[in-house]
Amino acid sequence: MFGIIRLIIGIIFLIFSIIVIRKSIVSHKRVLYFVSTGVAVALIAVLTILPFENLFITFDSPKSSYEYYTSGKSNIELIVEGTDCDLVVDCKNDAYTCLIIPKNSNGWKIGTGLNTKRIFQKISNGITVYIYQYKNTNDYFITIFDTSGGELEILDSYNTEFEFLKKNNEFIGKEFTTYYAYIPNFNSQYCVVVNGYEIVFEIQ
Repeated sequence: MFGIIRLIIGIIFLIFSIIVIRKSIVSHKRVLYFVSTGVAVALIAVLTILPFENLFITFDSPKSSYEYYTSGKSNIELIVEGTDCDLVVDCKNDAYTCLIIPKNSNGWKIGTGLNTKRIFQKISNGITVYIYQYKNTNDYFITIFDTSGGELEILDSYNTEFEFLKKNNEFIGKEFTTYYAYIPNFNSQYCVVVNGYEIVFEIQ
């Protein structure tokens, strides 16, 4: 629905512009048609990164917000709850996609991903670690993945309970596990130990 609404707005703007140009007495109307088309496309692009619905719409769940934005049926397998936002993990075409959904005391708003910052990434010994921050809040999310497959033993300085999703790759005959967690107030003192290997964080 998110994308459809923006497309409709762009089409309405273009039709209105064409009507105005046809009724006008200006010359070089063909040039104005091209300009109007360009403006309509630009309008759609701008509205895509500006979810104006957040001014008057609040969703009753992160799932409904996610499905409104993605304009399709979801296959959400995990929702990691934070304070000011939640991390939604969807599975499409045998691949996981993540989106952070902002929320307030009344419900959930639309998240577009533009306010999500990846502040840390590291690949070492086949272990991939990402840490994401939503805007300038104290809400951080961590994902950990072993490219060699199998499960991991993860400990951190907050005694966090990591949630995980498993995906079996039949082509190579391995099962891969991705771990997710919410980290409040992440700082340089935060430490993660994966299979006995300590991850050193260098905040960007």
